Amino acid sequence: MSEFAVNLFTSRWLLTPSSQITSDGVMSDDEAEVSKNCHIYLICERPALSFEKSTFSYEGGKLTGNLIHRIEGVEYKTPFEQEFALLDDAIELRLSSYPHREVQTFNHKGECVRHLPANVVSFKHYHQEPDHPFRKLKVLYVGQAFGGGNRTAMDRLRSHATLQKILAEASYDAPDCEIMVLMIEYEHYRVISNMDGRAKEAIRDERDKKRFISIIDNPLKKGQQISLAEAALIRYFQPKYNKIYKKKFPSRELKVLAQCYEYDFSALVVEINTDELGLSLYSDTVRPEMHHISNIDLVDHEQRAGFFHMALGDGVNVSYAPAIGSLQNKEG
Repeated sequence: MSEFAVNLFTSRWLLTPSSQITSDGVMSDDEAEVSKNCHIYLICERPALSFEKSTFSYEGGKLTGNLIHRIEGVEYKTPFEQEFALLDDAIELRLSSYPHREVQTFNHKGECVRHLPANVVSFKHYHQEPDHPFRKLKVLYVGQAFGGGNRTAMDRLRSHATLQKILAEASYDAPDCEIMVLMIEYEHYRVISNMDGRAKEAIRDERDKKRFISIIDNPLKKGQQISLAEAALIRYFQPKYNKIYKKKFPSRELKVLAQCYEYDFSALVVEINTDELGLSLYSDTVRPEMHHISNIDLVDHEQRAGFFHMALGDGVNVSYAPAIGSLQNKEG
């Protein structure tokens, strides 16, 4: 009578250009805390941004000019205006050298004390247009860096062979793009139950209650939860650089699903939410959205209906895909 799903949903996030992964930059305490606890990282692609030198100006503490990005070689210009004070003893401001990716400030010793990348300025534009190039991140790879382990996401990425491969191929095949890394922290999972009282062949005795008690008494460990999130997101986005889980997920042969099958979970629901960022995630197979839900059915429908099906009362089952995210944590 009852079907149970594992629901995983996101909380905090950290977005950084790939160029910062190996830099000697220092994070704030809050950023370092998120980086330490992030579980999943997405290597993404977006148009590279730069400032147009001929229109750039700085007057009265305000930057103005055009942002430039290119798509398949076609150049686009977007006017911008940005407040930017001279802080940290800075006495001079100028554009970085070509391709003018950032604004830099310098103190009286000629030391660079602050910088403002063009891609950061671009995030202020087109908040209500999830399909605009400024608002989109194309998912190229999904990986995990278990926050409770010995390495953070940042540590793993510094020596990540796939990231280096993506950077090398992007510089050759996609010179108009830049690589960004989105690190995500997942909350502890929820168990969602679905009770179908009209299913004529449903189990209605003590076996149904025992299934529920078994699920509650045998919680998934954090590492298991993150492995499930990784696999479901790979299956959902079908990223170019991932190999496993793209086709053969779910499967009873996969170790990552062993406990789900052991305790008779019938579905996996993995969410990823970037609406607080104001950015959309997409891939070659998934359209841009700020909230994605990967619904994974774990049961054999020749044996039973499962979590995503319900009886109409006349022997006919219909499928549905619930929108789970109403309780999503928006902190961070």
